[in-house]
Amino acid sequence: GWNVSGLTIVQDGKPLTITDQNAGTVYDLGSYDTARAQMCPGSTYSQIATSGSTVSRLNGYLNASAFCPAPLAPNGVAAGTQAAPTLYGNSGVGAILGPGQFNWDLSIVKTTRIREKHTLIFRTEFYNTFNHPQFGNPATAISTATTFGHITTTTVNPRLIQFALKYQF
Repeated sequence: GWNVSGLTIVQDGKPLTITDQNAGTVYDLGSYDTARAQMCPGSTYSQIATSGSTVSRLNGYLNASAFCPAPLAPNGVAAGTQAAPTLYGNSGVGAILGPGQFNWDLSIVKTTRIREKHTLIFRTEFYNTFNHPQFGNPATAISTATTFGHITTTTVNPRLIQFALKYQF
């Protein structure tokens, strides 16, 4: 009368685009949160991520030294500002993946027949069975240096256990 079932989720992280609100000012679009960051000369996409486990990289998932200030626009001043105007950065959309997911859910059921048409079913369900933290994406705005590359959220609840008892007749 015992049954065991489970569900496992294993997936890559979401593609991340590194942005810079100080890039693209020459175009005076009003909102610069979608302007991409500028990769430093000689830097590659493989150098954006830091090494180590996700837990060891919570305050430094991304490598800020792979990025430089956006290039200055030739001859001119951005409309409505006194600062030197900048062009868009050269980093790609979805240049790096965020933290992946690895989660197990488990269900254990015990069915006991009492009489011919009477059954007692006891069920236990474990969500996030092994209580592994699943982390959210890091901050990707290079222009906010205090939070860039920091992971501050989780995406899955801690382990949850649920019990159920059913009498069928």
